[in-house]
Amino acid sequence: MVWLYAAGVAGIVGTMVSDIWFHIDYRVAANISLIYVASLTTIFHLLYALRSNWKANRVGKIFFVKTVFLPVMLWQIALSTWWDTDYPYRQHLRFAIYSLAAVAYFTMVIGLWTEQRADREDPDREL
Repeated sequence: MVWLYAAGVAGIVGTMVSDIWFHIDYRVAANISLIYVASLTTIFHLLYALRSNWKANRVGKIFFVKTVFLPVMLWQIALSTWWDTDYPYRQHLRFAIYSLAAVAYFTMVIGLWTEQRADREDPDREL
């Protein structure tokens, strides 16, 4: 996996260095990268939802909710960057998505903290 990180960083650095010889429209490049991130988080969510036993423990359930909201949030942002920023009900959707994501992450923080505390109290317990 290290080679994949290295290839990604090399691609980013290579793009920035190539700006010396070629004009790079970083706005478009960032928008394309946003589509990649939204697509990959959606794929991750689908794989996690369909192929993992996320219902097996509390952290799995909390992580599942996280894998729902991150792609939804990223797709909403991508929609705003590629199309009109004032599409119908945009502010309503942003409020709902961001607020629900904050609730999901708050729950994740509490759940993680609770599980870590329980692990420290009884390191031999089963999840």
